[in-house]
Amino acid sequence: MGISHLGSFRRRKTREVMVGNVGVGGDNPIRIQSMTISDTMNTAATVAEVSELAAVGCEIVRITAPSIKEAENLGNIKNELRRRGVTVPLVADIHFTPNAALIAAEHVEKVRINPGNYADKKSFEQRDYTDEEYRQELLRIDEKFKPLVLKCKQLQRAMRIGVNHGSLSDRIMNRFGDTAEGMVESAVEFIEICRKYDFHEIILSMKSSNPIVAIQAYRLLAVRMQALGMDYPFHLGVTEAGDGAEGRVKSAVGIGGLLEDGIGDTIRVSLTEDAVAEIPVAARLAASYNTRASSEKNGISVKATSYQRRVTRPCETPFYVLGGEQIPRVELSLSTPPAATEAAGAEIATMLGQADDSGPLSMVEQPPGEVLQAETVHIPANSEVEFNQVERLRAAWSRKGYNMPLAVHLPHASGLIDIACKTANRLVLEIEKVPEPAQIERAINAAISTGTLLEWKFKPAATSAEKSTDFTALLQNSIRIIVQVCEKGGLGQMLFSLSADAFPVTIVPAYRCLANCLDEAAANFPIVLRYCFSPDFEASALNAAAQLGVLLCDGIGDSVHIVADPPHAPVLTLAYDILQATRVRIFKTDYISCPSCGRTLFDLQTTTERIKSKTSHLKGVKIAIMGCIVNGPGEMADADFGYVGAGPGVVNLFVGKECVERNIADTEADARLIRLIKENGRWVAPG
Repeated sequence: MGISHLGSFRRRKTREVMVGNVGVGGDNPIRIQSMTISDTMNTAATVAEVSELAAVGCEIVRITAPSIKEAENLGNIKNELRRRGVTVPLVADIHFTPNAALIAAEHVEKVRINPGNYADKKSFEQRDYTDEEYRQELLRIDEKFKPLVLKCKQLQRAMRIGVNHGSLSDRIMNRFGDTAEGMVESAVEFIEICRKYDFHEIILSMKSSNPIVAIQAYRLLAVRMQALGMDYPFHLGVTEAGDGAEGRVKSAVGIGGLLEDGIGDTIRVSLTEDAVAEIPVAARLAASYNTRASSEKNGISVKATSYQRRVTRPCETPFYVLGGEQIPRVELSLSTPPAATEAAGAEIATMLGQADDSGPLSMVEQPPGEVLQAETVHIPANSEVEFNQVERLRAAWSRKGYNMPLAVHLPHASGLIDIACKTANRLVLEIEKVPEPAQIERAINAAISTGTLLEWKFKPAATSAEKSTDFTALLQNSIRIIVQVCEKGGLGQMLFSLSADAFPVTIVPAYRCLANCLDEAAANFPIVLRYCFSPDFEASALNAAAQLGVLLCDGIGDSVHIVADPPHAPVLTLAYDILQATRVRIFKTDYISCPSCGRTLFDLQTTTERIKSKTSHLKGVKIAIMGCIVNGPGEMADADFGYVGAGPGVVNLFVGKECVERNIADTEADARLIRLIKENGRWVAPG
């Protein structure tokens, strides 16, 4: 992994590609896209939807064209939009039908093709291609793809080569497997054909329903483009993200995580909701990165192209093990002063997912019987009086049967380390400058004598937080001295973290720097990821998902501490949703639910809600709910079970990639899906 230090954000430098009157890439801001839900043959409905999307800030609108008749009707749609003064560029979404693509190019500003099905029919055939057979396959693709390339060049249309993880061709699958590498190769094959005919108005995408796969594929593509001397813009998206909070979190992890790396020029947040609901989410995601767009543009910030969790040693707490192979934990801060024992105890009860004397709280979108709770509570203390108050508070919550480790924050230079270790399960020491060995020895001796876990939290001064070299030097020198003194003193368990409020823009490069410094020092200690919430909950939630999510996808982080004021329920839900989206801690059913489009064969929103109501207690089961067959069979690769529209009023059911029941009436499909889950041993009774 190429590690970014503090302040080293670089946006990937690309050429500008014009989509009608909208520039993508180059020095342009990150553009916002969406897709219509209406039947493309319903001109009035599609025009109305495009107009509504444009009115709320959508800059590019995609419309499906599954056959020649829809492609032809794009002309009527565009003419009516222009008559009304709506000038937003249109994109034709093409799957399987090259003839439709040629007609669509006459009417729209951009054509999106999927290399996995533009010139191939997916049959999941297993065979070994010789080099000559593979070369002949590429010549066949060239013959089918060349007419569209030449037409787009002639008419000055843009093209998106949009690879989807779930619909890679059999040719790619057999040579590269169902991998991020295969996705990149699929795009490169089609790029090379475009370049052969001197066509360069290209935008690229690497979509997957799994944010980790999407991040890996885009990073691999960025590295490959750099090696090939290519600079085409990227369109970002997590396909089939779902709806509600989890759809937003999953999108923020995949899209925001890449934007943190400086990768991405246009985005779509794919939600199983009305299309207009996608625009404010996308705009919030893009906003902070657009303000950073003037930074240096000469490469990409990170080159981690495969997932591997950072190897750490396990650390004992009174209630769980942190680090090692354990799941990442969730931590919160107490906002009520410890002196207010009753009020503070009530707040701690909500952190535990309990209401005092009234049983479990109903958390946002939690599965039945699943209590989302903080697993450590953080409290600051700066005097002996405050430590006595904390001790009384802990005694009070222990009498009520509340079990939760207590982490007390203390300035490292404080003379209260001894009394702090007697009170806290974890002592969090703030480091603002390189500590003296004598100070470290005192903390070690107190921790060993009381069995307290030490956490070293770096809080650089304002002057050094602005300078990468100062911050890196603080980490390197402090870690070297701390590790040396701790090894000498016999302390083998400790944690490292950063102060939540020291990095107002982004925590990502700082935590990457911390992980790198620890690894360089052969200090395999766990890291606590800390994020500070702002008053704007929606914007802060997306930023938290992007920043914490990309670090977890980098393999960094053994616990997540979100510093936020009450109410705690939505913050807890957010933390758990981030862990679920990054696949590092599964606590509920995972739904792969596509956004509606003109191809959808049933009401996707109501169907998704209905299936969720019957299956949301199946922890760890992945269920795909797909409106049509375009990405359906392929997307089953990342799902345990699939519910896919096959025609008006009928559904196909899948187990993994295999379609096991065809043309089931939608009135029977829910019950048949549940039966399949039971037959495959994945069903448990609700509650």
